[in-house]
Amino acid sequence: MKHADLLRLPLGPDAALVLRQRRPSQGVSSRFQSISVEDTYAFGALYSLDGDAMAAEVDEFMIHESLVHIPALSHPDPRRALVLGGGDGASARELLKHPGLDRIVVAELDPDVVAMVCKHLPELPQGAFDADRVSLRLGDAAHTLASAHQQGERFDLILFDLTEADDPACVHLHQPDFLQLCAASLSPRGIIHVQLGSPFYQPGKVASLYRRLGAVFPVLRVSLIHVPLYGGPWLLAACTGADLAEPDEAALAGRLAARGIHGLRYYNPALHLASRALPNYIRDLLA
Repeated sequence: MKHADLLRLPLGPDAALVLRQRRPSQGVSSRFQSISVEDTYAFGALYSLDGDAMAAEVDEFMIHESLVHIPALSHPDPRRALVLGGGDGASARELLKHPGLDRIVVAELDPDVVAMVCKHLPELPQGAFDADRVSLRLGDAAHTLASAHQQGERFDLILFDLTEADDPACVHLHQPDFLQLCAASLSPRGIIHVQLGSPFYQPGKVASLYRRLGAVFPVLRVSLIHVPLYGGPWLLAACTGADLAEPDEAALAGRLAARGIHGLRYYNPALHLASRALPNYIRDLLA
């Protein structure tokens, strides 16, 4: 096998996922980053930013269904949602399955991400950016949220669909000042959903971000999901300003039915609740 046929995607400082490619990569360099689309045997088409894997057609449903439906179904009646990042449109696609969401704002930094994904991986957005309920705001997500906050707009859901917390393009979106702005931009029962990262490959990053979130939000509920492209175990944190009771399995199933959501491939109410159970090594990491 030729070296050129192998794609190496970092999982952490000392490990990488190695994939065999069907054909050479296609890429562009934008003002902000390098954007590459690969076609692999194991994961199908995927895209990466500055060499870090973002989403692949084979398993993207695992992260996007979890990122969206865990908070959206925990909330009794979400009306307004903000996606920080989300330029591939997959989070907006999942949010559109909730008919009560009147407004979905996607705050994406890089227009070239939107263009590349819509051209080469259209199955991710599935036309989400053409929906009337979706508003794509290009530019720094911090500026987008600050502007919305100044205009009095509040969100029921704020989803962090971003690159890693230490990435230069979004490191400021994981710092206390911005997290405070997110908290101030929530509606009374609002939920912020943040990707903590890999507890196995990135324990230091995960623990640091968890501490920062805990300094801002009174309540954090962590979910453990599985994303093969990201190396397996992956943590999400739902952050709220008040300790709202979590719906039980029957209530979650009732909300799914009432909202007419079906055909999900990863999320279900039993898994929603089971994802809160953490192995001891993760409990110790977050202690």
